[in-house]
Parts: sequence; structure tokens; C-alpha cells
Amino acid sequence: MGFLGAGKTTAILNLLKQKPADEKWAVLVNEFGQIGIDGAIFAASGAIVREVAGGCLCCAVGLPFQVAVNRLLTEVKPDRLLIEPTGLGHPKRVLDMLAGGYFRTVLDVRASICLVDPRKLSDSRYTSHENFVDQIALSDVLTANKMDLADQAAAELFERWADGSRPRKAVVAQTVQGQLDVAWLDITRNPARQASFPDAHQAESIQIDADNRRMNSPLQNAADGYQSYGTVFPEHSCFDYVRITRLLNQLKAERIKAVFATDKGWFIFNVADGVMTIVPCNPSANSRIEIVAAQNNWQDIPSILNQCVVDRCSDTD
Repeated sequence: MGFLGAGKTTAILNLLKQKPADEKWAVLVNEFGQIGIDGAIFAASGAIVREVAGGCLCCAVGLPFQVAVNRLLTEVKPDRLLIEPTGLGHPKRVLDMLAGGYFRTVLDVRASICLVDPRKLSDSRYTSHENFVDQIALSDVLTANKMDLADQAAAELFERWADGSRPRKAVVAQTVQGQLDVAWLDITRNPARQASFPDAHQAESIQIDADNRRMNSPLQNAADGYQSYGTVFPEHSCFDYVRITRLLNQLKAERIKAVFATDKGWFIFNVADGVMTIVPCNPSANSRIEIVAAQNNWQDIPSILNQCVVDRCSDTD
């Protein structure tokens, strides 16, 4: 777990690379928006993936979540199940459900790993956010990711947060690019960890229509002052690499994730804190985008995105 932009997806991809050859691993992905960006990324890496989209696991912790877990356990029978909750989610209800009731008899719940961008620990917008605080409080392994971007003051602040955690963390670590130790997954969970804000987080999901010849209907979610916008593009849509890169760099958002077929090939676009990373990827069924921001200014996004569409990319199919 970890707040927006902490590097959870990259961390899971790195864990999947450490999977023993004789084991079957699955990933349950929860995304705040309706569009399965992370699911598409994990699937492209060869992982077995199921998604719970359109809200947070802590809000969908009832039937949709139970069904998704049950289907994975019965249909896939994985040796290990990794769960990636949305960065806006609160982990308490998820952990309670996994460790109790029916799941107690079929799951051995191990350590919860929380990734933190240490630069955020000096920003009251994060440190006063109840979900952010309890993601840290309920974790067994606390990792400062993106240390290559952090200064000494941020590193020291992270260590103070970690030292103040009670019960003490099983592991406190610093890393870059989500390089987690696969052995951390087998650390025993400490059920004595308590949430400071167990009733935090309210969310609602709304769907809006859009009459747009190039895009499916955009979908929005709202929670904790954040809005999400997402859409899946028609098959064979192709984007001008230079134009779409420039556009995503200009958008003001907390988080942008996209998988696009471009005139230069397929790419994953990832924007957090104004920093963009672009990684080549295997072809997906459709191009798609998810944007999370603190304000709702989506009315011009469809037409702007359409201006980046070019003729079909014959070399990306």
C-alpha cells in the first residue's frame, strides 16, 4: 500500500520478477477510477490479474472484493496473492476481512508493505490526510521509496516517522524504483497495529456520458476531495508520441497513468509530482488513461486528447 505516486505498481512489478519459477502468483488490483491501467500493466508482464475498479477496496470490501478474491483462489489457485489497493484507500477494513471470517481458513495473511515518498512527509496535505497516516500505521514493512529524489532532510524525517511507530515496524528500509526484497512478503503480520482513523474515508462513484467519436464514455470517481477521470479508447486508436507526451506534461494532476499505442510503439506513461516516466510495453487491447486530481476540470480533456490521435499505427498492432 501507499499514497498516490509512491511507486506501488513499480514495486509489484519488481516483486513479480523475483517470483520462484515453480510458483504461481496472482495480483488483485484495486484502482480508484473505473479504468484498469495497473491491471493492463501487470497483465502485459505476464501476471495473473483480477481487478476491483471504480472505488477503493475499503469501500468495496463487501461482495465485489470477496468475489474477486474467491475467484482467484478457486480458479487460479495461486501460491501467493499480492493485493494492490488504491493510494486513496484505507487499509483497515481490507486487512480485517482478509484475516477474519471465511478467509481466515484459506489465507495466511502476511506482512503489509507500505511505500512512502519521503518528500511528502513535510507536506501537511499528506501528513494530515487520515488515509495516509493509517497506511503507515498499519504497515509491517515501511519503505521510503524514490530515495534518489529525496534530500537528507527528507530521509531524516522519514526515519523519525518510522522510529515513532508503535508497535515498531518489522522492517524499515529505503529504496529506489520500488526495489523491494521478496523475503519481506513472508514476514508475519502483527495484528496489534491500530488505525488512528478507522472510520476515515468516504467515496462515491458517478458515471457521466460523453458523445465523442474517438473515445468511450469517460468515467469519474470522487473521494476525499480527489476526482478521477478515465477512458478507454477504441481499438486501433493511435497517438502522436510527441503531442501526447507534451499534453501529459502540461496537465495539472496528482497522478496520471496511461497506456498508449503511438506512432513510435506502445508505451506506459506515468506522471507523479510533475515528473514523467515513459516505459515501452507490450501491446494492450486498447489505449487507456486515468487521471487523478484535486479539482474537476475534465470538460476540455476529451477534445484535447483527440487532437493527439493520428492515423492507425500499423507497426503497433
